[in-house]
Amino acid sequence: MKHIILPPIVLTVVCAAVCGLLAAVNAATSDKIAQAEINKVQKSLVTVFGEGTYTEQPQSFEGVTAVYRSDSGLTIYDITADGYAKGGIRALVGINTDGSIGAVGIVSCGETAGVGTKVTEKDYLAQFAGAKDASGYPDIISKATFSSNGLRSAVQLAQDCYAKEGQS
Repeated sequence: MKHIILPPIVLTVVCAAVCGLLAAVNAATSDKIAQAEINKVQKSLVTVFGEGTYTEQPQSFEGVTAVYRSDSGLTIYDITADGYAKGGIRALVGINTDGSIGAVGIVSCGETAGVGTKVTEKDYLAQFAGAKDASGYPDIISKATFSSNGLRSAVQLAQDCYAKEGQS
């Protein structure tokens, strides 16, 4: 009887110890991870939109992670979109005061290397600048249809949100 009861007890103790260690590691690192994420976004803001002050705004829109305003008046939307991979494209879309695209940048891209990641290339992203609607967006990248459409949907969402802000 002793041989039947002992293994489940040992397994329970080991599982409880491992869970406790994971909880302790999570508690010790969660603030550092959150700060690293903030730093990553701030670095991306500066890389895409230039030096300046970027202030997070209290607005919230479905599908938008955060909204920032630059000291130059640009409204920037942090959007995670589905490409080939679900949630594979995290983009920053800056909207000028006239509603046109100021710039588009990528925070992270989990798309297929060499194919879907073409949406992260500076030349491709630069083609969005100045567009006021979908007719001004660059062509879809051949063999990267899902990724192209994902980025286009992120840009369109940013423009839609900007239009909603103007109406409120």
